[in-house]
Amino acid sequence: MRAGGPAKDSLGNLYFGLHYAVVCQNKDPDNLDRIKVRLPWIDKGDEDQTHWAQLLTPMEGKKFGWYTLPDVDDVVVVMFIGGEVSQPVVLGGVWSKVDNSPEPNEDGKNNFRGYRSRTGHRLILDDTDKTKVVLADKTGKNMLGVGNFAKAGAGPNVCAVYKPPMAGDTGVSFSSMEGTVEITCKDGKLKVDAQQHIKINAKTSIDVKAGQDIKMDGSSAAKVTAGSPSNWDGSQIKIG
Repeated sequence: MRAGGPAKDSLGNLYFGLHYAVVCQNKDPDNLDRIKVRLPWIDKGDEDQTHWAQLLTPMEGKKFGWYTLPDVDDVVVVMFIGGEVSQPVVLGGVWSKVDNSPEPNEDGKNNFRGYRSRTGHRLILDDTDKTKVVLADKTGKNMLGVGNFAKAGAGPNVCAVYKPPMAGDTGVSFSSMEGTVEITCKDGKLKVDAQQHIKINAKTSIDVKAGQDIKMDGSSAAKVTAGSPSNWDGSQIKIG
């Protein structure tokens, strides 16, 4: 399968090895996630475009794989099948002083790996002594953290996972600093299980509603307290 145009009849103008190129199109009319690039280092390379170039990805198959299509004006590294300029394959992108990396490795310890989208959404693999995995939106106010909640290291990817008031120093934290958090299990059963203790804490109120029955059972003791008068409403209430 060829990436671009037809092979040339002549063996002239062959380009072997790897070369820099600049992305000029990324909307493939055949929806194959191919791109076109310019080759500024050849004659008229600032104007002419290559044939559609395939992308070399870490993994790909039918309806699965890694997809990170480069943007127009991104710099990439390209090679040509058989040296033919009409058969380009893009190996990947490259960073520069103009388009710099989202992780500059400021302390030289190479502790952060992951992915950052164009708008700033991040997947962070933190290998510092406060090791963790973090998934955060561009605001940093909505975050999922697994591991150590504290921050460590140096650079733009250093982050502390929000620690709930009753939590320890490690574990799993799913947090939103604004808006709402909704957990929905529409067609099945949602179960919360802990070997020792479950605590629900709200600054204002807690609403519990069931379409049919509510059951609360304590194998040793049950206690309900209120700081002001309370109401119990029901067609029949039994306490005993």
